[in-house]
Amino acid sequence: MALSLDHPNRIGELTPWEIDFRQLDPGRLSTAITVRSGQAVSALNIAMNQRVHQRGVSPDGWKTFGIPTRGAIEKWQAKDVTDSAFLVFGDRDGFDGITTAGFSGSVVSFATERLEKLAETCGFYIEGNEPEARKLGTNAGLASMARLQGAVVRLLNDATANWSQDTEEALMLEALKILTDTSAYFDKSQAETRRRALSRAIDLMLANLEDPISIEEICRECAASWRTLDRTFKEQFGLGPKSYYMRLRLNRVREDLLNRSFDGSIADAANRRGFWHMGQFAKDYRLFFGELPSETK
Repeated sequence: MALSLDHPNRIGELTPWEIDFRQLDPGRLSTAITVRSGQAVSALNIAMNQRVHQRGVSPDGWKTFGIPTRGAIEKWQAKDVTDSAFLVFGDRDGFDGITTAGFSGSVVSFATERLEKLAETCGFYIEGNEPEARKLGTNAGLASMARLQGAVVRLLNDATANWSQDTEEALMLEALKILTDTSAYFDKSQAETRRRALSRAIDLMLANLEDPISIEEICRECAASWRTLDRTFKEQFGLGPKSYYMRLRLNRVREDLLNRSFDGSIADAANRRGFWHMGQFAKDYRLFFGELPSETK
């Protein structure tokens, strides 16, 4: 849903948000929003041409975070904001911020129960949910924030972009990495522990090519945290576990398409390896192999 509004407070009429935005500088105020929702994730982009005092409460039962464009936020919870801030909206006390003229930003909300379950299974420990502008301290945290924002923008700007449980899990994992972007959460596992986790994870992937399992399930079955799993895959392959899993499945599809004894269609080959969104599959295949599946077959 994409809308142009004559006043941002109309967002409260269309969504579960409770908001009270106040224009601060003279001039005609216009607001543009784009919203898209899935089962456990909701994404929103908002742009306003005037300086605004933003106050409100995010939807109950959801944890909400914001990524403003550079220089778009002056203050959050009465504190100055840096360009590397990840905005936490809180859940009960409400948020309070001042945005600049020409403000734009991405907002993503996660169903609280689903996010907390994923965090517990994958070894992330979230402390509190008070409104704050969290300054990121590492390049890894900044990279996660950029990936999260990029994914939200793609989902909002491309109506054909695949929105699935796997997509939602990927968004949640990036948010959890950002929220635990401190030295206290660096992986401290032993090499032998990582070796066993890697071997078990690859076995699980090979056993679940047609119906791919989530990274959450892999963490549970391997009895390893996400950070341990991510570290061991990157040490071995230079890729995270999700990227490795997708490449493994893409390679199996290509083997089928190149196999003269395989008499199925491209869709049959893709479905056999858990690819059901054919448009996204074709994009991923071409990006990885440099040709469309039809050119291979």
